[in-house]
Amino acid sequence: RDMREPPPEPIAVEDGGRPWGLWPTVGFAVLIVILWIAAQGIATVLLLGGRAGGSDAFSQGWIVARVAIVSAPIVIGGALLLARARKGIGVAAYLGLTWPGARQALRWSLLLLGFIVASDSLGLAFGRPLVPESMISAYRTAGSLPIFLLGIVVAAPLAEEFLFRGFLFAGLANSRLRPSGAIALTALAWGTLHVQYDVYTIVTVVVGGILLGLARWRTGSLWLCALLHGLMNVVATVEVMFVLSRR
Repeated sequence: RDMREPPPEPIAVEDGGRPWGLWPTVGFAVLIVILWIAAQGIATVLLLGGRAGGSDAFSQGWIVARVAIVSAPIVIGGALLLARARKGIGVAAYLGLTWPGARQALRWSLLLLGFIVASDSLGLAFGRPLVPESMISAYRTAGSLPIFLLGIVVAAPLAEEFLFRGFLFAGLANSRLRPSGAIALTALAWGTLHVQYDVYTIVTVVVGGILLGLARWRTGSLWLCALLHGLMNVVATVEVMFVLSRR
């Protein structure tokens, strides 16, 4: 869809059906997050041989990647089940499971890359490192690079997008908050997941979430959001590799 055209309705409806209302959507999303965190905790303990790893466990790349892989089905499955349970609207329409056109994907990818360049340039101008030290630590302790990339570039983006720009966005956008409120709140909620970073980086994450929310609204495609999110993590990984090559 040309960006000059008016955006589609927040969520396509079938036979008058609509997503869950505002508070059921928020409640179900909180439940998914609780189950997600529980699955991550159990997976971490199992990976450490029955020992509680503490907060430093999530600075270990090999743990982060594997936890992302095993916990992603909890979030994706929960979003799919809740969307299917809502009568009168198909799962694909509910969550935005439509593929973007190649030109759409390219256009939004270039916008995302432009945002990354701008945010990195601003950070460097303020004397900040190109990437947080926690990212460097995670990469250094990644172990198997293919598994690390599967967790960071595929599993984590899919899980987070199904929850935030998928299930949560649908309910909020069709409530009195409308798409603008859904874009803002899903970006803020997504930013709270990244507590391992400092305030500046979290703000950058929130702004990136706004861009992803705009892509979801303008194109109606959750797959595009997952693609952009994965691209964001690929760029971050390449930046980490660049920083380490200079040390």
